[in-house]
Amino acid sequence: MNRPRIAIAGFQHETNTFAPGATTYADFEDGGGWPALTRGEALLNAFRPLNISIGGFIAAAEGESDLVPILWTNAEPAKRVTADAFDRISAEIIESIKASGPVDAIYLDLHGAMVTDEAEDGEGQLLRRLRAEFGDDLPIAASLDLHANVTSEMIRLADIITIYRTYPHLDMDATGARTWGHLKTILQHGNCPAKAMRQVNFLIPLSAQCTDFGPLSTLYSSLDQLGDHVISADNALGFPLADIADAGPAIVVYGVDRAAEKLCARFETHASDLPNQLLPPESAVQRASNNTSPKPVILADVQDNSGAGALADSTGLLKALLARSTGPSLIGALWDPQTAVAAREAGVGETFQATIGGRSGPEGVSPWTGEATVLAVSNGVFVCKGAMQRDVETDVGPSALLRIQGKNDVTDVLITSYRHQAIDREVFHHLGANLNDYDIVGIKSTVHFRADYTPIAAEILMVEAPGYSPCRMTRDMYQALRSKVRV
Repeated sequence: MNRPRIAIAGFQHETNTFAPGATTYADFEDGGGWPALTRGEALLNAFRPLNISIGGFIAAAEGESDLVPILWTNAEPAKRVTADAFDRISAEIIESIKASGPVDAIYLDLHGAMVTDEAEDGEGQLLRRLRAEFGDDLPIAASLDLHANVTSEMIRLADIITIYRTYPHLDMDATGARTWGHLKTILQHGNCPAKAMRQVNFLIPLSAQCTDFGPLSTLYSSLDQLGDHVISADNALGFPLADIADAGPAIVVYGVDRAAEKLCARFETHASDLPNQLLPPESAVQRASNNTSPKPVILADVQDNSGAGALADSTGLLKALLARSTGPSLIGALWDPQTAVAAREAGVGETFQATIGGRSGPEGVSPWTGEATVLAVSNGVFVCKGAMQRDVETDVGPSALLRIQGKNDVTDVLITSYRHQAIDREVFHHLGANLNDYDIVGIKSTVHFRADYTPIAAEILMVEAPGYSPCRMTRDMYQALRSKVRV
């Protein structure tokens, strides 16, 4: 095989249809905690060392192919992607591929749960546009997030799809490398493998989807044990915060159709009733306050996770810490640009009258008001060191670490100007907060934080405070979901 020319691009969004607002083109330019919109040759150096699918694809493929970098863009999970943003980015991908000259294949780093103003299946719509322009014979490979809501259209229009196998997502780069291995085989042999996809008829809350332990750990460890005739097999756990027909888990198999039935049965056995233990904030703080370990207890504010489309400014856990914590506590990251400005204007060491969070709902959530002392301020730029986002330069905007005197002890609050899931401890460290100095640490994240915080935690508890990323769903939340799907 001569060295193939492969166009590579990434267009990612995880759409929470229950969240307020919209996801615009400007949000994709920003990057949402990952690199900002990157074009052309700069893409190769920026992504090669990162734990991200396109980085793994680049590292695996560049020695055997000529890569044609197009663009990569991501926006923080939120409401539906505007038609303007989707059309502009899709058009740029297509026009840039055309302008680059003939290519032998296309690789796409996608999420799999994008919903736009005009389409429930954003990835399927992008693939349709690519097929309309480049035809059915050009091989197209894609990698998807473990939370993808996989559709039959995605499977039909892509020649090979691979999916992350870990949550926290520690294998994003490995998934990109797997995709190259399968695409290389297609290019060498000139034919595509048989495809099979099965949707599973129940939803799994994000707070129950961790693959580090329990039934899901067992399930994922068996994916490469389905027989010699299975080329590739993956489970997507689905993104349940999308009110669309195709929301939910799916099985994707290449090779032999009967393996999909086998894997689907195995999935239903292992994943139909996963534990989802959520505590009210007051109960969680009380339990954490009884901790005698030198390590802090981590309280995950799972329903206000910006990484699942919430706004990261609800105050339920903050107020519980102030009222009940019997030792020093820390919480972050709360999205509050106004308070970040006020803190910087007040200055380090100064005390000011603060209004924190609670500006955007949901119903019943109100701001906390009172005196806060500014411990530190920053421009919000830091480099991640944890396993999931290693070496990623992240910008959370002008930020501040505030100290509030609670009923029994102090609570320190990390305020950022951009919504940010506190996946990596550096978001606290860059402002001088040492997590070992606290008895309790509240994190606005659902599962991803576990990769970097588990080693320093005495215990991890999931908290059911209000927010726009609900982890206890009910059937009446959904209007578009398939009628046979159990919630």
